[in-house]
Amino acid sequence: MMASNLESPALTSAQAQSGKAVQTAAATTPVFGTLGRLSRLTLGLATVLALGATLIMIVEGFSRYVLNVSYFWAEESVRFLMVWAFFLTLGIAGFRQYHIRTELLVQRLPLMAQRAVWLLSCFAGMGFALILAYSSIPQVQRFYSMGMVSESSLELPMWLLFLAMPVGGVALFVYYACAAWYAWRWGDPFAPEPVDEAPDASVTAALSRQEPLL
Repeated sequence: MMASNLESPALTSAQAQSGKAVQTAAATTPVFGTLGRLSRLTLGLATVLALGATLIMIVEGFSRYVLNVSYFWAEESVRFLMVWAFFLTLGIAGFRQYHIRTELLVQRLPLMAQRAVWLLSCFAGMGFALILAYSSIPQVQRFYSMGMVSESSLELPMWLLFLAMPVGGVALFVYYACAAWYAWRWGDPFAPEPVDEAPDASVTAALSRQEPLL
């Protein structure tokens, strides 16, 4: 008689219910880092700004070394575009798990201690974001009241450049606030996405037949 036939109906039913419970728990736990419509629009805008700055740098480099012509607006335009692209993506980079994380010690702690560390990290990030946003507002107001513009002939308003700092601070605060809520309710908000380390099927087949990959 096979071993599968020796299993009682009660044991099989219990295993099925346990599997369903695990699937239900996994389904009810939301995935942290899903971007909404506003975040996707912000990411798209930042991407356009970064690509614009890259294009300007390429054109300026080609014009300077090939045509021996330099554009006065290139350097300042790249600076403005890159600053805004960076600060717009501060919070989105966190949602996408692009922030640096050191987890060697945290993984060795008990679950309750890990949750405390997650919350402490979130509160520290929220504090930094508040300081960044609050401390940059007086500078924006000062440049706006003085009417200060850039040094080049473009005469771009400097308050518009420094406005990226409070905007980025608010975005970073929203990210850490969402991460704190997720850590309190469900689990690790800083965990990276699982990576499939299994080799590709074609690679495995080629290695098994000892065939060249190319």
